[in-house]
This record gives sequence, C-alpha cells and structure tokens, in this order.
Amino acid sequence: MPRILSFVVLAALSLVPCSLAQADVTVFFNSSQVATPVNSGVTSDTVSSNGYLFTYTRDKLFTGGLGHPIGRTTHVNWPQGVEAQAVTTPPPGVTDYKARLTISRVDGAVFDLISFRAMLLANTAATGAAFEIMPLVDGEDAFNDPIYFDATGYYGMSFFYSESPNPWGSTLLLKGYDTYKVGLFVDYAFTGLTLEGPAIPCPSDFNGDSVVDFFDYLDFVDAFSAGLSASDFNADGVIDFFDYLDFVDAFSIGC
Repeated sequence: MPRILSFVVLAALSLVPCSLAQADVTVFFNSSQVATPVNSGVTSDTVSSNGYLFTYTRDKLFTGGLGHPIGRTTHVNWPQGVEAQAVTTPPPGVTDYKARLTISRVDGAVFDLISFRAMLLANTAATGAAFEIMPLVDGEDAFNDPIYFDATGYYGMSFFYSESPNPWGSTLLLKGYDTYKVGLFVDYAFTGLTLEGPAIPCPSDFNGDSVVDFFDYLDFVDAFSAGLSASDFNADGVIDFFDYLDFVDAFSIGC
C-alpha cells in the first residue's frame, strides 16, 4: 500500500497516542457494546463483547405442539441485557432443564464479578428460588456448593447484588476465577453486570508496546503489504482489504 495513503489515513484519524490501562472495570450493558456471535449450539448460543464471552441457554427445540422445533421468543435482547431460557425440550439424554449463563474472558484470564442485576422472566414466588453462581478455575468448581442469591418474586422483578453485605446474597466471594456459571430453574436475564480484571488485550496495539499510536498503524501497513499472517486482522484465514478496513476501524476507536 503506498505510503502516501498511510499518511492520508493517519491525518484523517487525528489520533492522540493512548497508553493502555493495566486493569479494566467493564460495566455491561449499553448500546456501544456490540455482541459478536461466536457459536450456536443445540440449546445454547455464545457471543463475545469487550473481551468477554457469554454463553446462554436457548429453548431451541421447543415445539409449541406443532410437531417441529420453533423455539421460544426472547424478551431481553442485546444490548438491553442477555437472556437465559430454561430448556423445556432438551436434546436426547440431557436432563438439565435450568436456564444457564456462563461468563468468561476471551483470553482465559481470571476476573472478578463485582455486581449484577438480574430480572425474572417467570414467576418464582413461594418457591425459594435462588440464582446459583458457581465460580470455576481451569474447568474445576471452586466450591462444593454454588453461592446463592435470592430470586423469589414475580415476572419482571429485578434483583441487584454487589459486594455489600446482604443476607440475600453478596458477590464478595466471586473474585479471582476464570469462569462464572449462573443457573436458575426459570427464564431470567442479566440486565446489568460489572466485571473487573486485567486489561483486555487491545487489538489496535499492533506492535504490543502498550501504547496505541501511529507506529501501530505503520507497522500494520508494513505487515499487510508484505502479506504477513499477523495482518489477518479479522482472523478469517484470508489477508485482504477487509483486514485493513477492520484494523482502521479498531485503530480509530482506540482502547
């Protein structure tokens, strides 16, 4: 790519060098946070956003008496939150009917679950219902039993839990794990979530010096012009102009 084009783009972006933070507090959910599909399973979907992965159950095999799967309507959609559905019709051999949400990081690092707000999408009054959260490290449960958070109420009720002492549930123990699994026997949605952990790797810091500046752009252009694998920015296995456009988009946003 001609150097003159590089400098034209740089001038248009008008970016100031940006040092990367050493720790991140990420607050979900807002309209600026895009959910990128990662995987679609028989009764679950996975999306990524801001360096985190969300896997949530979906009742995709529900037939509604029609004789073929039609799934169930969702009530809370990204970016308003992330909904987990109880699986009324699981795959053959599966006996887990709970609505489940699993939260982890794209890079596998440990992080803290500081607070969450969850909304009931079904009635649980007089059932003793609780959100059950099990932290994991390297695929192993951290405790013998999950940590419980009261979820007794009616459709549309919201529950907020944080590190503050609370007889109905506290997130104080949800620190330093790489995965958090949340379960409830009825549909629910997380409509607020605060996570804290190491700084999310910044894709526009192309040369890895912890500063996003013009040198990242120039280094990417050099790698792109040489056809180096590092310039496959969108990781689709092909080095093409879409990689360049995606990098420019990320670079213009910064970190």
